[in-house]
Amino acid sequence: MRYALIFALFAASLFAKSYTTVARVERIDPVTQTAEIESRDALVSEREYRVLNESGETMGWAKNLKKHSGARYTFTFEGKRRQLSAGRRIVLAAAESNFSALADRPRQQKEPAIGFTLRDPVPMQYIPDGLFILGGGDARALHFIPAGREGRAANRVDVAAFFIDQHEVTVGQYTRYLEETRQKIPQSMTEMSPGLPLTHMTYREAADYCAWTGKRLPTELEWEKAARGTQIVTTADENYTTAQSFPVPEDQAAQLCVTEENGGSPVEVERLKDRNAFGLTGMCGNAAEWTQSWLLPYRGNTRQDDRFGKRYKVIRGGSYEHPLELAKSYVRLAGGIPSLTRDRRAGFRCARSE
Repeated sequence: MRYALIFALFAASLFAKSYTTVARVERIDPVTQTAEIESRDALVSEREYRVLNESGETMGWAKNLKKHSGARYTFTFEGKRRQLSAGRRIVLAAAESNFSALADRPRQQKEPAIGFTLRDPVPMQYIPDGLFILGGGDARALHFIPAGREGRAANRVDVAAFFIDQHEVTVGQYTRYLEETRQKIPQSMTEMSPGLPLTHMTYREAADYCAWTGKRLPTELEWEKAARGTQIVTTADENYTTAQSFPVPEDQAAQLCVTEENGGSPVEVERLKDRNAFGLTGMCGNAAEWTQSWLLPYRGNTRQDDRFGKRYKVIRGGSYEHPLELAKSYVRLAGGIPSLTRDRRAGFRCARSE
C-alpha cells in the first residue's frame, strides 16, 4: 500500500531516488534512541530524514542514517521518547533545503488510479501529499495552534497522499450495507430519500461501515486538508490569518453551504453546490462528519480543556443543524458525549491511504 507519491528524478545522474518512503521499525534502543528499520526503497546514508506517522504528522528526525545488510538501516531518532516503537510503520521524508514536496514533484503527473477493490464503488478524490495551513488563531478555541514556535512556523502540516469520498455517505449506500450484512434497516431510514446524507450516526456505526467497504474514516488532518482544497503552503509568508476559512470562496459560503441559515434540512448529495477546488462537496455543511482522530490539543496549545484526551473523537464540517460560523474548514467539535456508541450527532465520509 502506498502512502504518497515517492519518486523524483535526478536529471544529472539519471538514477531514481525516493524522497518519501515507507519503512517498518524492527527495534529501537530506548537509551540511545538508535532505531533499526527495514525500508522498501533505497535510502541515502548520512542524509537526514523527517519521520512521519501514518497520518502524516511529524514525529521527529532520523539522523546519522547508515545502511546495513539487505534493506536494513539504522539511524539516531531525535524526537519524543517512546513515540517510536518496534513494529510501527513510519514514513521517511528526505529533508533537503532544495527539495519541496510540491515544487519538485511533477505537477502534471497523472493521478494514480484506485488500485483496490471496494464494496462501496462511489467516486473518490485523490489528495496529493504536501504542506497545508492547519487550524486557526483563536486561543480560546479547540482549533487553536500557534503560528510560530521556537522561531519556526508551527501551523504547517505535511500529510501523506490519500483518497477520500467525493461526497458524504448516503442513506442509499448505508441501506445496501445493512442489507448485505443482514442487519435490520430502521423504519425511519426506509422513509428517507436514498440520496440524502446520513446525519445521525454513532462513531462506531461510521467506523464499521468504512471498514466494511475496505476503507476507513479520515483523520482530522486529512479532512481539513481535503476541505481547504488546493490551498497548499508554498511560501513562508502564508499563515492562517490570510488563509481561506471555508472550502468555498468566503463571499459565497452563506449561499452555497447547507447550514441552519439557509434551509435547516439536509440536501441530497447530488444537488449540493458547495464543490471545492478538489471537487469535494458537503465539506462546509449538509452533515457534520466523524473523523478517527481523538480530540487532543494541537502542538504548542497550552490551553486547558476538560474535553481534551482520548475520550472524544473530532467531528468536522458544518451541518444543516449548525450556524455558518461552524462550517469553517478548521473548526473542531467534540463527538462521543456521553459515549462513542450513543452519540448520534454526525454523518461521515470514508478515506483510504494511497
